Amino acid sequence: MSETMNHAGGPSGDRAAQQIDVGAGTAAATPPLRTLGAVARVFVRRRSPQVLLSGLTISVLVRLVVVDGQRWRWWDLVAVVMVAVLAPLFEWFIHLFVLHLPPTRIGPVLFDPGAGHRQHHLFPSQIDRVLLRGREAALFQLANAAIVALLLGIPLVISGSFAPEPILTGVIAAVAALTHYEWSHFLFHTAYQPKTRFYRRLKRNHRMHHWRNERYWLGITSNAGDRLFRTYPADRSAVPRSPTARTLNGEQPTQTATQREPGRTDQD
Repeated sequence: MSETMNHAGGPSGDRAAQQIDVGAGTAAATPPLRTLGAVARVFVRRRSPQVLLSGLTISVLVRLVVVDGQRWRWWDLVAVVMVAVLAPLFEWFIHLFVLHLPPTRIGPVLFDPGAGHRQHHLFPSQIDRVLLRGREAALFQLANAAIVALLLGIPLVISGSFAPEPILTGVIAAVAALTHYEWSHFLFHTAYQPKTRFYRRLKRNHRMHHWRNERYWLGITSNAGDRLFRTYPADRSAVPRSPTARTLNGEQPTQTATQREPGRTDQD
């Protein structure tokens, strides 16, 4: 690949964050996105953010208009806190056990949910490979809503306090968390340098995940999951360089693959 490496384990300089990898086919280079405004303008034109923001808008309108928006109870606070606590853990779990899952054949069916993510690791500098596809964003959005409804619905029924409002509040929080994940991930793959220490640390850790060792720094919006499951090393320099950080399960780019999907976009 064409990136040069620095001693920290990442591409040297901000320019590498926008560099198109050798062997990436005919994908057009995206101009370096160095300001938050430039990043936001490109982000909102992509299909995944459009799907998520539409879902977020609909959820808020249903909560405030269709359902009695004035009925705010302590269960609404429980819903928000639950999502805030569980979102980093789900993020860690899905990243490791779904996106990094090697192709698995179950009978005649090839189960390969990590195919797009492996391409992202092969070509991490390509902006068009960062975000979920539109249909993937919709699927994750529906799955998150179903999980929240289940986790909140059962205790609400057991307590005899069932009402739709807290569940809708939880759905809003879950879709907002997923949107935050997509935004943060996109932001970290641009040349923009975050202004706050929190986001600078997250971006640095994510670059280490791509360029040093894919088994560590699995969190995007938070490293809470990494700290809990011990994939957040105290000393980054002690983590060995992984030969599969770019290829994950040893997958290599092929000419056929680059011809079939030269500039994989999230617009379909």
